[in-house]
Amino acid sequence: MNAPRSRRRLSSIGLAPRSVFLAFFALTFIALACWSFADPLVAAPDEQAHFIRAYAIDHGQLGHGGYTYNKALVEVSVPAAINFTKAYPRCFQFRAAIPANCAPTWTRSTAMVRTTTYVGHYPPLYYLLVGVGSLFSAHVPGLYLMRLASSLVSAFMLALCAYTIARWSKRRALAAGVAVTLTPIVWFLAASVNPSGFEITTAICLWTALTIFALDYPENPPRGLVAVIGGLASTLVLVRGLSPLFVVIIGAVVALLVGPRRLGALVRRRRDVQWAAAGVVVAALLAAAWILTQGTLNIAPDGAKVDSSWSEWHIIRLVLRHVHGWIQQSVGVLGWLDTPMPQWFYNLWYLIVIGVVVTGFVVASRRGKVAVLAITALSLLVPIVLVTRQAHQLGIVWQGRDSMPLAVGVPILGAGLWTRSRHARSLQKNITTVIVALVTLLTLGSFYLNLRRYSVGRTGTRLFFWHHEAWSPPTGTIVTMVVYGVVTMALGALVIAWLRSSRHHVDDVFVSSH
Repeated sequence: MNAPRSRRRLSSIGLAPRSVFLAFFALTFIALACWSFADPLVAAPDEQAHFIRAYAIDHGQLGHGGYTYNKALVEVSVPAAINFTKAYPRCFQFRAAIPANCAPTWTRSTAMVRTTTYVGHYPPLYYLLVGVGSLFSAHVPGLYLMRLASSLVSAFMLALCAYTIARWSKRRALAAGVAVTLTPIVWFLAASVNPSGFEITTAICLWTALTIFALDYPENPPRGLVAVIGGLASTLVLVRGLSPLFVVIIGAVVALLVGPRRLGALVRRRRDVQWAAAGVVVAALLAAAWILTQGTLNIAPDGAKVDSSWSEWHIIRLVLRHVHGWIQQSVGVLGWLDTPMPQWFYNLWYLIVIGVVVTGFVVASRRGKVAVLAITALSLLVPIVLVTRQAHQLGIVWQGRDSMPLAVGVPILGAGLWTRSRHARSLQKNITTVIVALVTLLTLGSFYLNLRRYSVGRTGTRLFFWHHEAWSPPTGTIVTMVVYGVVTMALGALVIAWLRSSRHHVDDVFVSSH
């Protein structure tokens, strides 16, 4: 008798899917932890507000709002050392040429103070998870523990993504598609205390699982895959204020790819699919209840100003000028949007993404082409529409990270649509290997540039790690760089070894895009 499919579907480098999960979980967590220590505290956008929110939630405070001049503000009580996050980064914030050693000495006071946070009305799930670190310390160690907790939950999502591919995927190119979505900003945000990082990594995993379902198992998905999809979608709707909208859009694109009739028949026929869908609906209702009752969509009006006399068309033209910046930010403008990468860095990343998506589009079926066009268009149009609608009240308030839960679906779906034939298999291996190798090198480069920016300033010496640094991570500059380099290359080598393997098994059987 043949072995069960789940046991036969081993990765071609000798690792079972469960081992793949553990290996990726360990490696991605260590890599994210390196980012957590390589950035000074409050180096990420709005991190001081998220630190305060996480502490408050895990200490039983929902906060008090109702400020007439700013509906986004919520008042809570936190230790003075936690509140010091508001003052700590001011000398290097928005000043990329200034290293982080200019920051004042951290106060050691644990006296409780009243303070405000403009994210106090955000959904609580992420803060409940990362705020655990504040239960151990109300000082700097607790802040780093919160960062490590954030790294841990995102590492889990990325490891689950690798597990999903290893266990159920028939398309190796998906690994290249996922690699392309892991831009420097994803690593940076996931290693900071900011719910955007967790939202993006969860979306990456959800897109991967749904792509496998839509292209390989549209009529009879494995129960485990259904459970993973249901759990991921239920989690994603609870992370940020716009997350439920993104899940609806993702679901609509996948329904378009599968076919509404086929999807409807599957839901009617399978009890596990019904339970998964019910779980997502319940989570969405909880998210909607929180968002509507707590005013989650009230945000601080600190965007680029819009004159009240400007017409809708004038505002649209103004918003369109920001689109290129949003795309650049989705690759990596680090810090408080004050640490860009070199222009060639962006150009090379764009080229890789375009190559992945165009290749998938060319060989896809008509339904696949429509799905790729739909998610590409929506990734651009949704932020334009949302920003334009609220421009008079809030100004031009958006960042590239905000639309990434949609945008990551473009390369993942594009890579998933690559078809496989025996005469093209070798070429596909070579292309995907080059993509993973390039992404690995670019990621290493972004880490170096980011660490250099805080150690000696953006224009400081390139060999800053040879005792020239003005600021250094608590784990040490050289140690942090070496550990990150080894772990990142190990991740890349693991993926490439799987892609290059000559042994073929269950997940090497080509199933054409329908």
